[in-house]
Amino acid sequence: MKIAILGAGAMGSLVGAHLKKGGAEVYFIDVFEEHMKAVAANGITMELESEAEPQTVFVDGAEVNGDNVGVCDAVIVLVKCYDTETAVAANRPLFGKDTVVVTLQNGVGGADLLANHFDADHIGLGLLKASANLLAPGRILGSPRFANSPAGAYFSPVSPDTPYGKAYDDLESILCAGGMPAKRSDNIEALIWDKLSNNVMFNGMAALLQLANEDFMYTEDGALLMRELVRETCEVACAKGIDMPFDKQWGNGPGGLPPRGQAKTLHYVSMMIDAHNKRRTEIDFINGAVVREGKKHGIPTPYNETICRLVRILQETYEYRYE
Repeated sequence: MKIAILGAGAMGSLVGAHLKKGGAEVYFIDVFEEHMKAVAANGITMELESEAEPQTVFVDGAEVNGDNVGVCDAVIVLVKCYDTETAVAANRPLFGKDTVVVTLQNGVGGADLLANHFDADHIGLGLLKASANLLAPGRILGSPRFANSPAGAYFSPVSPDTPYGKAYDDLESILCAGGMPAKRSDNIEALIWDKLSNNVMFNGMAALLQLANEDFMYTEDGALLMRELVRETCEVACAKGIDMPFDKQWGNGPGGLPPRGQAKTLHYVSMMIDAHNKRRTEIDFINGAVVREGKKHGIPTPYNETICRLVRILQETYEYRYE
């Protein structure tokens, strides 16, 4: 199976390396040229939390665009959601008449953006319950699945009757063979909103506070804010027909992370890192998704809306930040 990773940053590199280990022909596509050059020359080196020693995987190509890669059987989309349409338009050679395009992006909205370019039969959506950070060009730190999750990747075709269903079975088999547990799921929207509730709790607050999750989640005010963010998310999900009662969702704990003193590795989420580096964030596809869907269903979401507004102010005023 020939697969392109469109957006081969930390998470894309993690997924792509495991696909390669599972036997696929894999190409990385990413605009971070230094990272692509390092991968092309020396492979992608993974420091996995479950492994004592780093491992290096050599993929079949690492390019800043798909011009030299050609048509793929599947394209895994892992660019930031706001870059989805630009990335698709800039990499048209990857997509043929039978190419399956699967978004594993954070938040909600990636599949809707893909629908502007592909019909439903060609689109898949999913999520990652895994973690990765880019340590340096060609080197990542991560885990192929969260400790409390049976799989690290879940996905499904948008159209249940797609003629390309076998591609999803193949992706599941290849990832599992490569050491990243994966599952084709018939309950993908519920899984996406389950992960969204976790991102809603942490990402915006981490960006604003510039802290690891473990630094604010157990403070009194942090826990109270997180509780309200999750409560709104559950109310919106239930209005959409997703069975996500608040008591059960909150009872699972705020991510299941230990406090700082007990943590072996601190979790600095990507939105915090984006804000630290004065980059645009994905707030509109995380807390913003709760706000949008809440308006559709008449559910007030003042806590999520406030976090959205504050993060937008932050990213619009980076140049004025106090140094």
